[in-house]
Amino acid sequence: MKNRAQVSLEYMTMLGLSLIIFAGVIYIATTLVLTQKTQIDVDTAYMAVRGIRESADFIYVHGHPSKIQSTIHIPSSAESLSLQGNVVRIKLSVGESFTDVYAVTRANMTGNSVVDRICPGGICSGGYYPMIFESLNESTNYDVNITIEG
Repeated sequence: MKNRAQVSLEYMTMLGLSLIIFAGVIYIATTLVLTQKTQIDVDTAYMAVRGIRESADFIYVHGHPSKIQSTIHIPSSAESLSLQGNVVRIKLSVGESFTDVYAVTRANMTGNSVVDRICPGGICSGGYYPMIFESLNESTNYDVNITIEG
C-alpha cells in the first residue's frame, strides 16, 4: 500500500510540473502574439502616414494642376486621424494606452472630408482607402487637397 501511495505522489508531482511548464509556454506564446499585433498596427500606421506625406509632397513639388491617386491602409486600431496644416497624424490604441504616429509635410494640406469619411463621429474604421491628392491654385491658403474617391 505504501508503494502505491509513493507512486501516486510522484505521478501527481510530475503532472503538476508539466502543467506549470505548459502554462508558461502558453503565457509566452500569448504575449508574443499580442505584441506582434501591436507592432503590425504601428508599422501599418507608419506606412499610412508616410504614404500620405510622400503623396502630398509629390503634389506640392510638381505644383498646379497636379493630381494623383494613392491607396492608403489605415490600421483597425486607429482612434483618430488628423490632416491639418503640415502634419499627418494617426492616434493608435496600443493595449491600455495610446500612441501617435505622425509625419510633417512640405505642403499645407486640407483633408476634412477624408477625416469625416474614415472617422465618422470620432470612431475610425480601418481599411484601404483610395485617396486623391490634388494641387490647389494659389488663391487658397492650402497647397494640397486630399479627398477619398467615391
